Amino acid sequence: MSDQIKFIVDCLNKDPFKKNYNLITFDSLEPMQLLQILNDVLAEIDPKQVVDIREEMPEQTAKRMLSLLGILKYKPPGNATDMSTFRQGLVIGSKPVIYPVLHWLLQRSNELKKRAYLARFLIKLEVPSEFLQDETVADTNKQYEELMETFKTLHKECEHLKTSGFSTAEIRRDISAMEEEKDQLIKRVERLKKRVETVQNHQRMLKIARQLRVEKEREEFLAQQKQEQKNQVST
Repeated sequence: MSDQIKFIVDCLNKDPFKKNYNLITFDSLEPMQLLQILNDVLAEIDPKQVVDIREEMPEQTAKRMLSLLGILKYKPPGNATDMSTFRQGLVIGSKPVIYPVLHWLLQRSNELKKRAYLARFLIKLEVPSEFLQDETVADTNKQYEELMETFKTLHKECEHLKTSGFSTAEIRRDISAMEEEKDQLIKRVERLKKRVETVQNHQRMLKIARQLRVEKEREEFLAQQKQEQKNQVST
């Protein structure tokens, strides 16, 4: 238990909580204070949980926390018969109940943030079958299910891009390098233009060079056509 408390205290003293606890001060917290700490940790995972529990009925607090813990897939120690004990422990701010929850949440907060975010879109709203007999309700429910599947696909693609090796910093470096290369090419072209302008009859020479390029392209095109016709004859 002491290692568990030490881990909790170390986490709470860091960002984003920035508490100033030691083992003694933390273990001396009143039940209501401890329950607020638990709520603050839950609110860091799911911002919708930001609540001053003094303004909430104890049963309502327990119900809200139990709902989120269920979404996060927290499994209290013990068997099903202990659930009432666990619930009661949340209501009264019991250390043996809250310490393990805090330890579990703080160990995997980044993973749980993602789980809580996805839950907002992926926990399916069950519509009673009798309501689905209505055509409008049925169509709306179908659209809702299709949008859910679309979200799953887009989220997977987003996660793939995040882990594909590309980063914002790398892209910015590439863009910066290309812009620098572009500037160098522009300067080089300007230098060549100035050199050409000093040559006598440069405009006439440029015109001839352009005509030569056009004729070469035409020659290549005719050669390609000739080869294609030969290929057709041979087949």
